[in-house]
Amino acid sequence: MLPYYPGLRFKQGEYTAAGKLPHDAQRFVEPRFVVPSLTEFDPALERTPKVDEIAHETGHRVGKHWPFKRAFLDTHFIARDLGDVGLLRLFRTVWRRNAEIVPVARLTDLANPLFRNLWCNGSTKLAVLVGYEQADGKVITDALKTAGLEPSDCVIFVDFTGAPLDPKIATGSVSGVLDRVGEVGLWQRVVFQGSNFPKKNPAAPGKTELIPRHEWEVFHAALKECGIPPDRLGYGDFGADHGKMAFPRKKGGGRAHRQLRYTTPTNTFVVRGADTGRDADVMSDVCKRIVESEHFAGQAFSAADDRIYCLAKGIIPAPGSASNWREWNMLHHMMRVIRDLGALTGVEFSPGHVTAESGQHSLFEDNLVN
Repeated sequence: MLPYYPGLRFKQGEYTAAGKLPHDAQRFVEPRFVVPSLTEFDPALERTPKVDEIAHETGHRVGKHWPFKRAFLDTHFIARDLGDVGLLRLFRTVWRRNAEIVPVARLTDLANPLFRNLWCNGSTKLAVLVGYEQADGKVITDALKTAGLEPSDCVIFVDFTGAPLDPKIATGSVSGVLDRVGEVGLWQRVVFQGSNFPKKNPAAPGKTELIPRHEWEVFHAALKECGIPPDRLGYGDFGADHGKMAFPRKKGGGRAHRQLRYTTPTNTFVVRGADTGRDADVMSDVCKRIVESEHFAGQAFSAADDRIYCLAKGIIPAPGSASNWREWNMLHHMMRVIRDLGALTGVEFSPGHVTAESGQHSLFEDNLVN
């Protein structure tokens, strides 16, 4: 069942979350990083990026946050702006930081001779992404032949964005799509990728909502019906987010909602703060509501849970930024999926670091004196 293949936007809160996974968990994660469009605000730069910065910044961030292990880099949203020369420069820059980064191509990309120059030198030459409605065996086979590739050269991501994923109605359809892809050949891995999380924020200001993780349920249900062996199938979602990879058409954007999306074994617990008040007060309240709920997994569950606990208890005063909140969402979510996938195969992961409360230090020191 491992590794886990999350689809992550290559923006600050998400690539930093991946980089902060503990080493024993990071070994079992192979993200598909999606580079945002030029219209997306970059918190690290404090502005939108320029075309001639993309290669350097992407390479720098890969080197800092994901320098050794395999990951997949999807440049679909930036390709037109960069052009073939710019894309080649981007990947050569990235490969100087991590030679295991695998380019992601849509079926239409495989007709572009450029992608013969973008084959990774590792065990996987290329990753292919197809939407669930494009999963036609002949079309996929012809596209691979055009590019000079065999299924055994590739990992294929099957994107179920927009598909109904309620297991009661979708299991047969999902397993059928996976089977059609599997019949093309012996892929290195066939990766399911989907999300049931709605595009519109489901929680009103000051309220909470539970959103079923149908993507998790339908994948496991489809495993029982699908003809592909479990060790050839991979699970992917979009972290604590919906699957629609859409970036703003114009530069700039509205204020981020002050909320956290906290993943439970079967749901996403959305806790939204009030629309008024200081960030510090609002986010402290959000964290307190999570910690005091039945859904809190414990301070040692992940580094994000430790931060949420500390903010709820007043151990740390700063509320952070929207990128910090996204990082906590993603870091907790990835540890939830990694731990749960590991439990299915007998792989266990160490508890995370726990920040001690100042009062605990005083009590410990008093006991030493006595």
